[in-house]
Amino acid sequence: MPVPFEGLLPYAIMTAFFGLAGHGVGFIRYWDNGWKNDRYDLDEWDERMMKRDFLLTGVPRGQTSDPIAPDHFKTATPVLQRYYTPYRDQFFTFRERLYRGYVTGNWDFS
Repeated sequence: MPVPFEGLLPYAIMTAFFGLAGHGVGFIRYWDNGWKNDRYDLDEWDERMMKRDFLLTGVPRGQTSDPIAPDHFKTATPVLQRYYTPYRDQFFTFRERLYRGYVTGNWDFS
């Protein structure tokens, strides 16, 4: 028995809006990272280089090719805004723990 075309129209609309939402979120994340892809599986070295790049350029994802650092770099210290939470560095859901395990290979759930 054939499906009436009136029933396909809502599915087409839902599919279009899911696609629009997914691409929209991806575009916003890409734009917010300075037109670069997301960073993942960062270690301590990467974190330190990101702080250094922020002090040199003033942009979290910025890099410079100048051979000499500006004068303010010698005495600058990054001030990172942190919010108080009693659950610092803890994962709230099992889904977040699984994601961390798949991405970093660290399966320690203790």
